[in-house]
Amino acid sequence: MRLSKFRSPLCARHLRIFRQVWRCALGLTAMAGLLATPSFAAQVWLSGVDAYAQPNNPSGSAFMQLFEPDAQWNAAAARVQVFKVSTQFLHRATDAEISAVIDGLRRRNIALAMEGLMLPASVRCGNGVEGYSGPHVMEQIADRVKRLGGAIRYVAMDEPVWFGNHQRGQNSCHDSVEALAQQMAPNVHTLKTAFPAIEFGDIEPINDHTRDQLSAMLEFARAFQTATGEKLAFVHADIIWENSWQPQLIEWAARLQSAGMRFGVVFNGDPQDDTDTGWTAHAADRYAAVMSDPRMRPDQAVFQTWMPRPTRTVPDSEAGTLTSVVVDALGRK
Repeated sequence: MRLSKFRSPLCARHLRIFRQVWRCALGLTAMAGLLATPSFAAQVWLSGVDAYAQPNNPSGSAFMQLFEPDAQWNAAAARVQVFKVSTQFLHRATDAEISAVIDGLRRRNIALAMEGLMLPASVRCGNGVEGYSGPHVMEQIADRVKRLGGAIRYVAMDEPVWFGNHQRGQNSCHDSVEALAQQMAPNVHTLKTAFPAIEFGDIEPINDHTRDQLSAMLEFARAFQTATGEKLAFVHADIIWENSWQPQLIEWAARLQSAGMRFGVVFNGDPQDDTDTGWTAHAADRYAAVMSDPRMRPDQAVFQTWMPRPTRTVPDSEAGTLTSVVVDALGRK
């Protein structure tokens, strides 16, 4: 909201002076409250664990409750613009489950996003490596979602630079960023053809081993546009919070936004949190810490778990649920 809306007229003389001073004070108090809650500018994403991406994760059993017609997360949903599901969900879930997600998000006017495993695994490498999927997976997903009346609005790619270029290990490919962009180009074309308004972005980690990775990410963004004809629209920071993340996040925000990309942060708790409320408190506190510093304030705020907690998704009125994080961090409308 623009600050000009809180400009008060100069206080008049005599009997009007007290009333005007009081109105000025109320206006300044309201303005301070808004400035203390800098969530208004960020696009808010939400994402939980589903039983197809992580069959053994206890959080997955509550995933579909989010999309029941009477699911109690109206306060959180009023603040959420994008809901992200996994590639595995859109590929393996039943038609009924995918339809429930599509219909549930449409009722709440929330866009559908996919955490995309956009790199194609091959006999050479990639099998069992995060960020990679099998042949024709994106074609099948595009066909299913379109047939069921849905549309994928955003694809947040699952750390292709980290897993495709940087990581060393069994079946790792260690390809150049140019090669990675060329490999995923057919998948990008498939999704763009099915959903013309779709936007593609990247998720990459911030930890003690990524201090020199930002340049590689920017090189990947250029290679992606060359190979696919699509601009990389955003990059989300997946932060290891126990590491020294602040200096990197400040640099990410400046350089990504300077390059014309939206900058986002994934907010979550810790894998070792032993209670749901502990996890959600960590996530909300981290949101507050990042949003309090204008140098690292993101364009997109992603509240997401892939951890065993929280074990419940709703209602948003109860502490310790996934949707309550949005309410705790951003407040109720």
